[in-house]
Parts: sequence; C-alpha cells; structure tokens
Amino acid sequence: MSCILINVGSGGSNPNGRGRIFDDGTYEYLPLPEQERTSEKIPTYRDIGFEKVKFPDIAVHLDPEFETYTYGHVIRGFGDVRLFVGLKAGGMLVFYSTLQNGHHWAPYIIGYFFVDRAIDCRNFQASDIFALRSEGFQNNAHLKRIDPQVDFLVKGDDNSRLLKKAFRMTETTEPLALRKSLRNLLFTPSGRAIGDRKPWYRWTLICKNPSELLQVIAEDS
Repeated sequence: MSCILINVGSGGSNPNGRGRIFDDGTYEYLPLPEQERTSEKIPTYRDIGFEKVKFPDIAVHLDPEFETYTYGHVIRGFGDVRLFVGLKAGGMLVFYSTLQNGHHWAPYIIGYFFVDRAIDCRNFQASDIFALRSEGFQNNAHLKRIDPQVDFLVKGDDNSRLLKKAFRMTETTEPLALRKSLRNLLFTPSGRAIGDRKPWYRWTLICKNPSELLQVIAEDS
C-alpha cells in the first residue's frame, strides 16, 4: 500500500495563525482562508466556531473535508510530485498540520484517508472537474469555486477518519526532531531519512509501512 503524508491547514504566516493543540491532545484544526471567488456562499471562521481569531469573518477553504472524505491539491512544491506518481486507489493519504499551544508549536497528524479514487486533474478543463460533482466530489472546496484551480483530487473511503486527538510527530523536548517511533517509517520525497533536514514539516513525506504508522498512532491515542 502506498502511503503519503501532506501538510494541510493554516500556518504561522496566515492571517489567523495556526490551529490549536491542548494539553489533553484534543485540538482545533484551522483551515486556510479561501482566496478565490466561489459559486455559492461558504462558511467563515466565525461560522465554524473560530469567532475569537483575529479575522473571524474571512471565508474558509475547508480542504480536506471529513464529511464525504475529499481533498483537492494545488501544486506547491516541497516534494508534492509524489502525489501524482505514488498515490493510487487502495493507498493511504495522511494529513498533518502545525498546531500551537501558547508560544510553542509542532507538526501533528490529524487524520487520514484510505484512498478510493485519486485523480490527476492537471490536463482537465474546468468542465471536466465540475463533472466530478456527480461522482462524490460535490462537497470539495475547489468544486465550490467559480474556477476550481485544482491539480489533484482524492476521495477517501468510509474507513477514513479524522482523529479525535492529534498525534505529535516530534519529540516534546525538541520541537523539530522527528519522534523516535517515526524515524524508520517516514522519509523525504526522495526516500532518504529525514534526520535534521529542515523544514521537513512543510514537505510531502512518504511512509514505507502504513500499517505500523497506524499502530503507532493508535498506541498514542
């Protein structure tokens, strides 16, 4: 089974900062702001429960979404070519995000899809992408835009899940040092050990043993 990890959600440079992680492992994942025109009204940060952020009335780009398990990806570098060459139906797509507690932040796994469909949209016309609404992608944020602007679409199956407690990927004493239990599991896009390569938390990562990764996550929850 192929297994790829992708960084999602709002980071420190975004208007409302990062999502929050609490001492008990529960968290508030903060989506990116929506920066494109949409064909329908979409929720704001206030609408999804973030009325105390700096800009609560900005519309949000809810992607990935865990109601119908869809994710739309736009090429951004950091090794994301691995999605196009490595992620197929039957594979696993793991989502991680940087979350903050006070002045401290770290990358955390927040959920995953077991992939039902993975679609390379780079040569699609907008009409081809919108046609996917009838194939289970109607809830994806890109298909709610006037111009979908998406390069890769993923549909998860019903075994996909959003974690109730986020899984920290780093050692607690060294915020960017990969957790020991992950060092033989996660690798750079070229297949090398992560080591002290920084900023690895922005990269697309590969996992060579997804079953063991799920076990490590379960043992920590």
